[in-house]
Amino acid sequence: MEQLKLDIAFKLWWDLIRDLKARGASVRESGAFLLGPLIEREITHYICYDDLDPHALDSGIIVFDSSGFTQLWKYCKENKLKVYADIHTHPDSWTGQSGVDKDNPMIVQAGHVALIAPHYAQTDLMSLEGVGAYEYLGSKKWRTFATAATVINIKNTKHGIFRRYLQQIINCFNRKKRM
Repeated sequence: MEQLKLDIAFKLWWDLIRDLKARGASVRESGAFLLGPLIEREITHYICYDDLDPHALDSGIIVFDSSGFTQLWKYCKENKLKVYADIHTHPDSWTGQSGVDKDNPMIVQAGHVALIAPHYAQTDLMSLEGVGAYEYLGSKKWRTFATAATVINIKNTKHGIFRRYLQQIINCFNRKKRM
């Protein structure tokens, strides 16, 4: 079986988790599609479910109307992007797939990756720790990964927020060292 691996820049991951956290507001699930160029396996964009279907989060769980897919495919076509994965949140630390998750993949295409973030994304998810990862195989069958890091690689960029944060700590340490 082909091994999947998708890259995502740390800042984009950070922005995605922050968006999911805000949209879920500690009381409901939220989610997004993860998009990237047609030929590279890199996530460069995301679009939240409620941007495509304004009522997707109204019930507390995700109920995505088929009209949202029309908007998604239009966005992908206009921007020459492909949907590689989706992510949604669960209320607690359990990030297994519910029966509804298993029976209703967001993208019904073999190879699609589904991620599940814990605690309505209210924790500081600077890594993939605790995130569930699943590959859709077709015919309502899934492959479960031991860790999300098996399929997603968070890349630190030279000028990313993580690098700037570390640089501030290093500078502070160097100032104290000189004193």
